[in-house]
Amino acid sequence: MRTQTYRLATLEYDEKTNILFYRVKQEQTVDVPEIKEMLEYVQEFMGPFKHYAVVDFGGNLTSSTEARQVYADAEYIQKYRIADAFLVRSLPVRLIANFFINVTKPKVNTRLFTDEPAAVKWLETLKKVSDKELQN
Repeated sequence: MRTQTYRLATLEYDEKTNILFYRVKQEQTVDVPEIKEMLEYVQEFMGPFKHYAVVDFGGNLTSSTEARQVYADAEYIQKYRIADAFLVRSLPVRLIANFFINVTKPKVNTRLFTDEPAAVKWLETLKKVSDKELQN
């Protein structure tokens, strides 16, 4: 697994599963400058390569409405992210993530999880379906 630590997050990529684990550092407020910086990380780390992602928001993080919209509208995410499994570990972060999914409505297939193995399993299921469709 390839790993890179940045100021605001740690990224890990599992080539076998094509899953990026994007672990956001805790105890921060993510606003537009921070989300733009985080988007630069994934572009630098992954390059122009389609992939799945577990985005681990942890349990002690907040974000602005504007930052969430920047993420939802990000060209790189729309072009190269196949699906997002949002991983949350507290009720406040869960509420923010649910709001993002249900109100902002990201263009990328996105689901919320509290358990990392369940998030990975969902992404692997999507990958199997996608691989099967490509074979037909």
